[in-house]
Amino acid sequence: MNNHLKNTRIFFIFLFTITLSNNFFGQKCSCETELEFVINYYETNLPGFIDNVSDSNRLEYDNFKKKIQTNVQQAKDKNECFKMLTYYVEFFKDNHSSIQMNVAQVDDKDKKSLKAFYKSDAFKNTETIQLTEDNLKQTELDKITGIYQTSDSMYTVAIVPNKNDLRDYVAVIIESKTPLWIKGQIKFELKQKSENVFDVFMYMRNHSLRFISNVKLNDGILVDDWFKTSLKTRKSFNIEAPKDLQFKELDDSTNYVYIPTFSGNWTAKLDSFYVKYDYALRSKARLIIDVRNNGGGSDENVNPILKYLYTNPFYTDKVELFVTKENIRKSIEWYEENKNDTINFDKEFLLATWEEIETMKKAPLNTFIPRVDRELIQLEEVLTNPKKVAIIVNKRCASSCEDLLFMAKESSKTILVGENSGGYVGYGEITFVPTPCYQFNLGCTMTRYKDQRQYEKLGIAPNFQLDNKSDWIEQTLQLLK
Repeated sequence: MNNHLKNTRIFFIFLFTITLSNNFFGQKCSCETELEFVINYYETNLPGFIDNVSDSNRLEYDNFKKKIQTNVQQAKDKNECFKMLTYYVEFFKDNHSSIQMNVAQVDDKDKKSLKAFYKSDAFKNTETIQLTEDNLKQTELDKITGIYQTSDSMYTVAIVPNKNDLRDYVAVIIESKTPLWIKGQIKFELKQKSENVFDVFMYMRNHSLRFISNVKLNDGILVDDWFKTSLKTRKSFNIEAPKDLQFKELDDSTNYVYIPTFSGNWTAKLDSFYVKYDYALRSKARLIIDVRNNGGGSDENVNPILKYLYTNPFYTDKVELFVTKENIRKSIEWYEENKNDTINFDKEFLLATWEEIETMKKAPLNTFIPRVDRELIQLEEVLTNPKKVAIIVNKRCASSCEDLLFMAKESSKTILVGENSGGYVGYGEITFVPTPCYQFNLGCTMTRYKDQRQYEKLGIAPNFQLDNKSDWIEQTLQLLK
């Protein structure tokens, strides 16, 4: 295989400190300051800005930006500011690029830690609502209101109407088995987008906020882990996968592997796994590859799987790298941090990385240089076994995990089963930078994909949708048979 394919998306994340302009210092921390920073950073460095803002919609974007700039003036606290910044970031339809909140972890079994947490802004600023008797009544499975509980019964909430500019419903704590949450506090907020589809701001265990888009209510199940209490069975088979690398024989004709990540830090571990089970994987007619909950990583760790899928030559996508001063600086910093890690990054790759940095330095700013041109991928042989391959995928399969799915779509002996993947396929190479006031982590990508961008946010659809009535491995096995 051509070495360029191996490195089309090295998905690295790191935090770094940048020198902020002088007007950020000596200034009272405000949401306006945060938004100004985020806007300037994205308009300068985000490939998705070039793709999503053009002459045809520049007025629409400017009006949207003005509305956000007006709204942030009304932000009462850090949480409201985070929500407004999130809506700005989401405008660019780039799943990798996001904004994340940092809140200190707390040990709810340690009295000192718990006492400090109760005094923190994270806890004190959590909104509370008084529920009525009507709010505590269960509703039909297809109605968003009603009583929900997590699969481990840690939290019980009532979802009730509570409308403002940012939400239509809230989930209010009825009971919590952790002292980090008390009765009446809002656990998450929902904004309705269409029938039984919502955007959700979820308060995590430590009360930090996380945004989840396009959440569906399916048969009384919300966000995969919230179940209406009237349900007898509380399982989300789409996310019930093993925790670690796994190989097993399902029957005389079928092998199964589970791969939880393609992280660059797992390269040595994955290489050993592929070598250990190569003979076994080629010994049976059917193979199930399970990549549920695999958030991606390095293409170098995906490519060894291709030989089990391959049936005919195909072309890769074109990948471009956005050249800015900041992207050059970030690339140099990543190189310096990893140049001695020859276990997970070979010398050839590290040399190619430095050569690319030199090319970026010579290119005009705010232009794209080719990372990978379209290439013909042609292996020397088509393996006799496996004759049929199924890849189990869910919405948590993202980035390089989805590159495996694009390979599978080129194979005549491979099917995708499950649900749409995450849709982290149009942009890559993400790094994070802290915002000046609240120290939110702002994620910004550096590369874009020519054809794959059409699947961004939407994800890659399976050939066969699996349901929530039984185990997904068993359903897949029956499909292969």
